[in-house]
Amino acid sequence: MMQADESKLGRKVRQPWTFNRLLLTIALFELILSLLVAGGFSPAIFLFVGPFLLPGIVFTALLIWRPNQWFYLAAGISISYLFFLFLPFILGGLSNPASPYEFAGYTIGLVSLFWALPIGVIGFLRARKGVPMADVRSGWRTPQGIYALAVAFIAVGAIITSALAYEHASATTGGGVDFQPSATVTVTTETFLFKPSTVTVPVRTVTVIVVTNKDAAIHTFTYEVNGQTYSHELLPGTTTKFVVFFDATGSIPFWCIPHRPMGMTGTLTVA
Repeated sequence: MMQADESKLGRKVRQPWTFNRLLLTIALFELILSLLVAGGFSPAIFLFVGPFLLPGIVFTALLIWRPNQWFYLAAGISISYLFFLFLPFILGGLSNPASPYEFAGYTIGLVSLFWALPIGVIGFLRARKGVPMADVRSGWRTPQGIYALAVAFIAVGAIITSALAYEHASATTGGGVDFQPSATVTVTTETFLFKPSTVTVPVRTVTVIVVTNKDAAIHTFTYEVNGQTYSHELLPGTTTKFVVFFDATGSIPFWCIPHRPMGMTGTLTVA
């Protein structure tokens, strides 16, 4: 009888899931999903951001295993710091709702940020003061739960708006030219790079530049001549054509506006 009691005492009682712990765990999965969507569902994105995800995965796992005040705070910070680290790329993606994958991915990332950071701080403060936390079922009816739902609904609305904008942009047809260009050059955008990155265009020759976007993200082909900026949107999975004429030799840099910080640049060599 004594042995049975000791065995029962020796068992570790698992702590029930709190609402804060649930939201932090969901926020981690939202972060992973946002990166996958923003990268056009290409696993290659994790080769670049994988090391930055490790702290969030580790501290969230520790929070699930043995919740305490410091794990709440560490999980909240380690999940949300990626937003600030890659802020230039995120702002570029959010600036154009007509790019469905990037916009949806970064919007989901914003939900992760707006959930993880405040919840990590709140969980830390409540655990430190010994204040009881709401359980999973009742947590959705608290002000914190209403806030989390409001953020999620706003994000869903933004993603739907982005999808409608993309449909409108895809349905828009471009114009043409009433003469035959004398030369043609082709460029491909793939894995957030221009291929080739150096393109030769004949001088004083009407030339059509054909750009095929193989990425799931929207890009631009942007360049500047004599202080005037010219930019062409490249929708995902489409081919864009435009005509150029340069009357002097030289090198003209071109770039993608939202992904220029990632090195998505090239050069037009007029010769």
